[in-house]
Order: sequence, then structure tokens, then C-alpha cells
Amino acid sequence: MWIRVDTAGKVSLQDQENFRMFKLVIDGGPERLAAARAALHGLAVVEGEQYAWFSEQGVRAFVDDPAWQEKFSVLIEKARPHGWVHPETGDIRGHIEWGE
Repeated sequence: MWIRVDTAGKVSLQDQENFRMFKLVIDGGPERLAAARAALHGLAVVEGEQYAWFSEQGVRAFVDDPAWQEKFSVLIEKARPHGWVHPETGDIRGHIEWGE
């Protein structure tokens, strides 16, 4: 799954049933970084042009389905030993890709 920020600043969850990856896609290229940071305020902290840290509860708010929530918990636990979950905040790290 991935979080998408489109060129209008709309934030959405894409491919939500794909629990084998987690990333941020920002449409428009690196020149949209500041606008993406603003759009993601309260959901994620963008760390340069490569990574963002997402609030677990913020991501969970996109989907109101207990089965999905359980699968997302499994994704988090699988990511934890690899350093993709912040040890203090529980935020989830996603790499950034630049969309068109």
C-alpha cells in the first residue's frame, strides 16, 4: 500500500490490500516537497527527499475495517525488526517515490 499526495494536495491511501510494502508517492517531483509536507501535516513527518515517518493511528484512520486493521498490525510487526518502526513513537517509516 502507499500514501499518495497528488498535485492538488489531496492525501489518499492507495492499493490498501497490498500489505507487502509501504511507501509515500508524491506527484509532481521533488519540487513539490514543501507542498507535500503541508498536506501531510498531522499524518507524517517528511525526512528529506527519501523517507517519511507516518503516524500509525493516522494511517489506520483511512480504513474502518477490523480485518484490514489486523493485517496492518501484522505489517507493522514484520517491519519492526528491520528498523521501519520508530522505537519511541511507533511511527512507520516509508520511502518516498516521485510520481508524475
